Amino acid sequence: MGGQGRPPSRTSMLQQRADQRRRDDDDIQEMRRLLAEFSGQEIDDQFMETFSRGLLEETGALPPPRIVVEAMKESKSAEPRRIADAVRAYYRRPRPRPQTAQPPPQQQEPSPADTAPTPA
Repeated sequence: MGGQGRPPSRTSMLQQRADQRRRDDDDIQEMRRLLAEFSGQEIDDQFMETFSRGLLEETGALPPPRIVVEAMKESKSAEPRRIADAVRAYYRRPRPRPQTAQPPPQQQEPSPADTAPTPA
């Protein structure tokens, strides 16, 4: 974004932060919708505070909203303990590794048994 070797401009950094806040806000709205669906209750600020505190106790730190939404969909629950289990499972899943250049396979010399004629 900032060109070769230059740090990104202040404007682009502010734009990136605004985009991230917008995505987080969308995820939090989705979280509220899922909590209402799975709990059958109205989700007010007090409910969110209690839920967040429970999730924090279970996970040790609040995961990003996107991860919480994925964990809620996976666990199909509004219970912090079950969601925390799904968060931990999310982080344990194998991730595709970037392809690295691998050396070409080495040519093996044929052994004498491979080159000997077979008796007929």
